[in-house]
Amino acid sequence: TLFVECERAATRFGYTLMVCNTLGEPELENRYLEKMYEQRVDAIIKVGGRVDELVSDIAFVDHVNRIANTIPVIITGKLDGSDCYRVNIDEMQAMELLMRYMISLGHQDIALIGGRGNVQSTVDKRSRYKQLLKRYGINVRKEYIVEGKKYDDESGYQCMQKLFELDHLPSAVIAINDFTAVGAMRAIHERGIAIPDDISVASFDNTFIAEVTTPKLTSISYNYQEFGEKIIDTAMKAIRGEETTRIQLIPSELVIRDSCRKLS
Repeated sequence: TLFVECERAATRFGYTLMVCNTLGEPELENRYLEKMYEQRVDAIIKVGGRVDELVSDIAFVDHVNRIANTIPVIITGKLDGSDCYRVNIDEMQAMELLMRYMISLGHQDIALIGGRGNVQSTVDKRSRYKQLLKRYGINVRKEYIVEGKKYDDESGYQCMQKLFELDHLPSAVIAINDFTAVGAMRAIHERGIAIPDDISVASFDNTFIAEVTTPKLTSISYNYQEFGEKIIDTAMKAIRGEETTRIQLIPSELVIRDSCRKLS
């Protein structure tokens, strides 16, 4: 996981990582930020929560900026108007890898399921998905873009049910993450539809789940080792007052397994 890789990298520099789980609660985010500020930690790394939101909360930006004036703050999303260092997955490049692969297999009816429209990483993926369809002369079908309530298997299951309501089922499904893909695959199996013979499935995150699904799941690997090391390296440079790039993007890799096939 990203936390483990950050912890390993921090340990090599002689630092200890303290974890505060905000449980998606804005009030907890504010409270923990103040606690870290009061304890005069050397740096703050913010993963998830309000740094994932499409529209940045102005009051939260002001709060973060007040702290960032004294303590370096590194985020893994975006916070418009903030004075933070950003280390992000290159979502556009990740989607391009997967879409190019699907199209190279002959797929043109490609659905994108899961994720919420108020989350920046999901918006970026959808944007590149549409761009690539247009680039390859493939029609963008709105009904093939199915939003999910959460990023879990149940959401993937429900998204897949919506695709089953269509007159024409896509030949390939891209899920927003592995958990969503698992739910989609369950719905597909229940219908007696074969993966990948009848429909191809792929996703993002390359978690352990991708190795235990049937068939094994083709997935984008976010390279958490490089991600974690880059976050800590950025923190170290900021602590020392060294020059470092304000925005850094981490490239992904495609891990091909058994869940996609070439159309004849």
